[in-house]
Amino acid sequence: MEIRSVQGPQGLDALGATAAPQPQPIPASFTPASSAKLEPAVKIDIGAEADQPRFIRDTETKSIVFQVVDSSGQVVDQLPSESALRNRAYASSTASAPDTRSGSAAISRVA
Repeated sequence: MEIRSVQGPQGLDALGATAAPQPQPIPASFTPASSAKLEPAVKIDIGAEADQPRFIRDTETKSIVFQVVDSSGQVVDQLPSESALRNRAYASSTASAPDTRSGSAAISRVA
């Protein structure tokens, strides 16, 4: 086994040698190139023209539906969607319908 000497700083000296330089403080006399006021990143329109929320009860599925309606009365967005409501209505109608397959209700499966 051969032991060689290591060149360069070791331990905490090596850590200090690889650390990033300290940032320089900004002088008090510094003024940015653009001093114009910035507009807000997001604008929210809450005036009379804004869309209105409403809750209704769907008669077929008996569930509460959230709708966003514009000023003309058109539905902008709805939760759950119309297709989801149709699927629920179809599932509930098929689940509650009696089994009408030929003779399956009359045959006993007990041996």
